[in-house]
Amino acid sequence: MHDAREQDDPQVLALFHEVFGHAMPPQQWRWKYADAPHRGVLLRREGRVVAFYGGVPRAVQGPRGTHLAVQNGDVMVQPDERGVFTRRGAIYHVTEAFLSRHIGPGRAYEFGFGFPNERAFGVASRQGLYIEGDRLQTLTWSPLAGAPPSWWVREVAAGAAQLRAVDRLWRRMARDWRGLYIPVRDQARWRYRFLDAPGSHYQLLLVKHRLRGALAAVALREHPGHVEWLDYAGSRAAIGHAVAAVRRFAGQRGGKPVSGLFSQSIAADFAGEAASREPSNIVIPLRAPEPGWPQPYPWAGRLWLMGGDTDFL
Repeated sequence: MHDAREQDDPQVLALFHEVFGHAMPPQQWRWKYADAPHRGVLLRREGRVVAFYGGVPRAVQGPRGTHLAVQNGDVMVQPDERGVFTRRGAIYHVTEAFLSRHIGPGRAYEFGFGFPNERAFGVASRQGLYIEGDRLQTLTWSPLAGAPPSWWVREVAAGAAQLRAVDRLWRRMARDWRGLYIPVRDQARWRYRFLDAPGSHYQLLLVKHRLRGALAAVALREHPGHVEWLDYAGSRAAIGHAVAAVRRFAGQRGGKPVSGLFSQSIAADFAGEAASREPSNIVIPLRAPEPGWPQPYPWAGRLWLMGGDTDFL
């Protein structure tokens, strides 16, 4: 058992292909783990890579300042080990090793979060590794076909130059949701996540007022049957303008419906404008506390997350 580093990437990618049935391009892997010289924890048996548990650092703005958290993902185990979900199993060992080595008071990361489905969360929860920190809900909107923007507020496509406005929008956002824990959404984050992502195409829109300038920014991904709303930067007051802009974009793309994933902590803020709201099967886990740790966690139930916080959308 050891921390995985860049030199281990070829073997971890070979495990990825064996587990998921398709290859991840090395460029995409390097992009995902660009800020993580320690990719995660790797388990070998007789030289063979058996299991991996990954983690990417995320700066999170909370009520009392910035915290260094870790976003966990790429949890994988050799197919012939897959049925062993006991404390003797490989997947338990890499998960427990990452959590105990890297997350908690006095360790590299104050807390961690991820996006497993209910089944994966349930397994780790029963083993005493996870507790539930939040859940993602699915919001959907109908498109606005043929609806022009107002004279005062309109949306424009945003590239690298327009993303300079996101720094100002991020400051408003952190102020308006001061009581929540929000992974940082500044210009650098948006550039990395949406402009620099290899193999993916996202549509970024800047919602602008003729006199007051940028009100909000949204990140979208178009699919054959729907438009996916992945991210938002801006104030609470600008949400209505952002929703209208996203629905107009969907109307211009053949009248596709809009859907997005939002943590329970913020779903109600975005659920106006005739949105439907349904639970998803994605749970946000937190590390189960060790004896003597302060409880409850201040970030439990107070995470500001959207689909764009994941690494698989």
